[in-house]
Amino acid sequence: MPGPQAAAGGLKLRTVQSELAFPARSLSCLLAFIVFALLIMLAARAGIFGIWLAIVVVPALFRFLVTIADARAAGRDVDTPGIELFTLGGNAWTLLPVAWLVVLALVAALLADDYPAAAYAVALAGAALWPAMLGVLVITHSPLESLNPAALGRLIRHAGPGYAWVPAVLALTVAARQWLAEAAGALGDVVLLYGLFACHALIGAMLREASLIDAIEVPEDGNVRARADGARLARERQLTLNHAYALFSRGNRPGALAHLDAWLAGDPDPLEARAWFQEQMLGWEGPLPALLFGADHLGWLLAAGERVRAVKLMLRLRLADPAFYPGPADIPAAIAAARACGNADLAAALVAESARRAGVPEGPPGGL
Repeated sequence: MPGPQAAAGGLKLRTVQSELAFPARSLSCLLAFIVFALLIMLAARAGIFGIWLAIVVVPALFRFLVTIADARAAGRDVDTPGIELFTLGGNAWTLLPVAWLVVLALVAALLADDYPAAAYAVALAGAALWPAMLGVLVITHSPLESLNPAALGRLIRHAGPGYAWVPAVLALTVAARQWLAEAAGALGDVVLLYGLFACHALIGAMLREASLIDAIEVPEDGNVRARADGARLARERQLTLNHAYALFSRGNRPGALAHLDAWLAGDPDPLEARAWFQEQMLGWEGPLPALLFGADHLGWLLAAGERVRAVKLMLRLRLADPAFYPGPADIPAAIAAARACGNADLAAALVAESARRAGVPEGPPGGL
């Protein structure tokens, strides 16, 4: 089981390799890839109906590509696409790349006959600037800011040489599609689609690894500022968890827990942060770190009067290890919470375990 992601830095070869494989290793992304590939192949072969299908599918595809970049910028998996991608409502900012693509295609088409070299130059400039424009859009959710030359320049400058990976992969993808279109027909479209998925995962990784959230000036808009602050907070929580993982890996359990506690003391939403840390740790190899943190988390919830959350946490931790048991000071409150929430089985199990352990020195949670 992989631990948390590496700390922020430039876009390295290992990260590039990982993100190029992301569309295949993410189940939700792979399912979306298969669905869009089938829809695109159908649109290409369905005559007049195919034109109408393409009008619906292409905007949905590019909206999903934006969500890939958005998810990878935060270091998380992409959500399974829903029907909202095929409508004009909700997250309207994700439609901007479709407008960019239409304008770029129209300009290139107008120049193609009389000025073919200029048409190629427009296409190359579009490919070179696409990662920066999409990156600024993901950070700010602001269509105007994504066209701001100053913001684009700052992003490219802060990304450094790693920025070149995305246009390079995009160019190779287009070249492979052109070659395969002649040799293998529909396979070229499949390769192009996969390349688009991988390129947008790379854009998100570029934002994440180079800490580009801090490099872009976010417009003074309350909603946009809140989203940017939320992305920054998520990244800082991830880095905190990375360090705790390293301490746990070296056997320094007290140090890991103290590191998390120090962060939580200053987190603007400790309840949500604790829940996030807990869920991430439950995905690590071996349950002990999650159980150790869970025992402290449980005591915090009980002290805060969050009985429902406390009972849900106990059930989740006992699912990870049926021997999980609250700390001695939290036993009465844990039993009372289970009873107050109507979970007689959990209350009985805690009472029985309390009676069985009476007089026995307390060990780590789960008896480990």
